[in-house]
Amino acid sequence: MTTADAGARARVEPDRLPLLVLGLVILSWGAGPVITKLITAHPVVGVIIRFALSVPLLLGILAARGQRLDRAVLRRTALPGIAFGINLIFVFFALQEATVAVLSVSVALQPTLLLFVAGPLFGERPTLRHVGWTLLGVAGAATVILGAGGELRASPLGLLYAGSALLTFTTYFVLTRLARSTSDVDPVVWMAGINLWSLAAALVPAPFLVGRGELGEVDVTDLFWLVVLAYVTGVFGHVLMSWVHGYIEAARSSLYLLAMNIVAVGLAWPVHDEPVTLVQVLGGLVVLGSVAMVIRLPARS
Repeated sequence: MTTADAGARARVEPDRLPLLVLGLVILSWGAGPVITKLITAHPVVGVIIRFALSVPLLLGILAARGQRLDRAVLRRTALPGIAFGINLIFVFFALQEATVAVLSVSVALQPTLLLFVAGPLFGERPTLRHVGWTLLGVAGAATVILGAGGELRASPLGLLYAGSALLTFTTYFVLTRLARSTSDVDPVVWMAGINLWSLAAALVPAPFLVGRGELGEVDVTDLFWLVVLAYVTGVFGHVLMSWVHGYIEAARSSLYLLAMNIVAVGLAWPVHDEPVTLVQVLGGLVVLGSVAMVIRLPARS
């Protein structure tokens, strides 16, 4: 497949299968912050274990398929992999200093950022209606999050971590979308490389941030939730999303992913006792309505 063919495929209007797969990503990623907040281990230790669990599984899948990581893939996954590893460290730290809703505030800003970079990087030129519905969707997501009122809790450090998580995840998202739009990269091969570099990125600061006593504080409950995080939101969700990148424009898929804030806030109620208000329900309806309208809009490049 040529570069032009791959780019054209990525810009066509999505059919039902990529949208269905993206729905599974929304569910798995929406559960991610809620699961992460259940983990009490040191953030860096938690991230190292999370990637130490996912890397062998991905490499095992490649071996079973008769595939392997070559130098070209390792070279291309270096920057997005490091960005993803650092992102997860910030996410773990943020959820120790803030509620799930606060972290979702920063995530909800991603579609707006991508509207500015989608054109120059991917040749995606959203229509004015697309921009309008995206901004309305972001406003709806903000309502879902800020509608928590007094339950919206965060320290200044937590806000800094949440903002850093937004920037590093956007970097990972953009670089992965760029790779999928310019070449036919196998999603499992790509995520195996990503996870290797993410593990390396988490290991580097460990000697400086983790005390000896904190290494042994991971209990059985932490290990259980780390397994769920590694395999459900990690391997399952990110492999599917790397496949979706080949079929749905970045500016569109980031808007659709706003729905994961609804999943996160909804799950945080029974799991972390962060109640859902009527204002949040109305904001969720605005998000879903905006996503539905953008799905109906034809892609333009």
